[in-house]
Amino acid sequence: MTITPGLALAVLVAAPTPDPSSTETPAPKAHEGRAFHLDVEAETNLPVDVGARITAEFPLRIQLSTSLGGMPGGYVDVINGVVVAAGGYDDATASVIRSALERSLVWRTHAGWRILKRRGLYVQAGYGLVTLGGSATGGDVLAIVTGNPMLSGEGDDVVDLRSTLHMIDAEVGWQFLFVDGHVSLRTALGFAGTVGASTTASVADDASRRPVRQAALEESAAFVEDYLDDLYTRYVFAPVVTVAVGYRFF
Repeated sequence: MTITPGLALAVLVAAPTPDPSSTETPAPKAHEGRAFHLDVEAETNLPVDVGARITAEFPLRIQLSTSLGGMPGGYVDVINGVVVAAGGYDDATASVIRSALERSLVWRTHAGWRILKRRGLYVQAGYGLVTLGGSATGGDVLAIVTGNPMLSGEGDDVVDLRSTLHMIDAEVGWQFLFVDGHVSLRTALGFAGTVGASTTASVADDASRRPVRQAALEESAAFVEDYLDDLYTRYVFAPVVTVAVGYRFF
């Protein structure tokens, strides 16, 4: 059959018009294409802290974040267990460190970059300030000084311990977005290390305490200050595993 120009035109006119909606690309998520994002998350960074984090992303996918949290006792036990098993210090020292970390506040601030334009891969690095507070018995302190673990836990004397740690850390992670880009799940692997520490150990005056005992405790407390600072900067280095869930406002 010969196809004439008139027949071809008739076929084109009669052919159904494609539905534009059937060929449209999926609508972009609400936050795609924006140059600025703000996320608020609840996170855990094992074995550093559990807390909350705010992250702002600027043009060129540059990120700034800050977080505030605390170091749970279980995380301290993880650090102690690893160091004791590696021969870094003994159980008596681990007991004092555990007591010294009864109260903690961890503040971390990072700068980074989301590497891929339409994916959640990112890198961040920054600084962490850790403040620790607690107490130990005089027996615990004397056990460290004398190297005699039998003294650990003995006596009613209380030595107040306060430490400040300066840390640097870095992480590589991925953020997943759900529910039209509002709900986030973030996972990361990183490393944190202590680069500076300052500890204060103080013994309250007690009129009923013998002067010899008071002098021994004060001397031991001064020794423990330097000893703990050395331990923090030598052994508080650890890989960090992060899991966070949050909400993206825009």
